[in-house]
Amino acid sequence: MKRNFLFVCLSLVCGVSYAGGQINEFTIENVRVDKSGLGFIKFSQQLTGPTVASCIDIADNFNYHLSFDTNAAGGQSVLSLALTAQATGMKITARGTGTCNEYVAIESWDYGYTLPPQF
Repeated sequence: MKRNFLFVCLSLVCGVSYAGGQINEFTIENVRVDKSGLGFIKFSQQLTGPTVASCIDIADNFNYHLSFDTNAAGGQSVLSLALTAQATGMKITARGTGTCNEYVAIESWDYGYTLPPQF
């Protein structure tokens, strides 16, 4: 019993400490991918949520972005999801990692999903 309680408590603490900025049903303004394979998505509204990464450069409006790496399978999936959402007008809900791994001033993508377009 104590072990289960400890596991639940640690899971909650770890989940909160790594939570990043959040995108809630936003549209995509543009998608950029560099020659290196690194890229980012600019959303129609700025990141919100419990802990937006402190490494974000707000002066350059990078609080509207999440970055990814297409050299990894996950990054290729993010690119595919973003381009599909942009082409079809779908909205995206996503969350950042709370860190800036690909670019020093843009929060990294953690997970996300599309929502069907509303007519």
